[in-house]
Amino acid sequence: MIKQTIQLFALPLGVQLAPPERDAFLKVLPFEVQRKVQQYKRWQDQQRALLGSTLIRWALLPYIDDVLLHLAHNEFGRPYIAGHPHWQGDFNLSHSGDWIVLAVTTIGRVGIDVEEIKPVSEDMMIYALSETERQLVSHQPLHVFYEFWTLKEALFKTGLLPILSPYLLDTTNIKKTRKDLFTQLLYLDQQHPVSVCWNNENSKLITTILNKEQLLQP
Repeated sequence: MIKQTIQLFALPLGVQLAPPERDAFLKVLPFEVQRKVQQYKRWQDQQRALLGSTLIRWALLPYIDDVLLHLAHNEFGRPYIAGHPHWQGDFNLSHSGDWIVLAVTTIGRVGIDVEEIKPVSEDMMIYALSETERQLVSHQPLHVFYEFWTLKEALFKTGLLPILSPYLLDTTNIKKTRKDLFTQLLYLDQQHPVSVCWNNENSKLITTILNKEQLLQP
């Protein structure tokens, strides 16, 4: 059986774009998206929004004509392709620290999360993890906490779990009870773990590291 491919695209945030570079990226986006991007005050936040929005369009255009590529958001703020008669896939975006990541599947649902490893308070660990997860993280290196955190976020972001917050998920229980969900963990570098979750059993994950110049190429 031929496996379905889930594409994981990873893009470094990079240094601040010069104004001509920024304008080149803005021009490929719809006006309403340009306006949202320019509302961010910090250059890092504006650049994440700019490159993330451009990355989504770049990755989806091989499957969907630009005229038909209309993005909407559900009641939880999750973006999706609206009104396309033949699209049966999904996409999900995440960014943290030095990286922007996007997962795309043409069949089923997908969720992704990247986090930058930084110090975490005890209160945050109690809030973010279930009791079982905390026991597994206890006395482990900090990156283990982030592996659980990204997994919870990726599971939640598929939209397939009837829970209103990723912090309410117990990943140890989900792995036992939801055999229809599949996950993979990888590191973009030592400080940035990524978790991906999907619901199509016959899928394999392919990772591509991009540079920003590729996003302006057809």
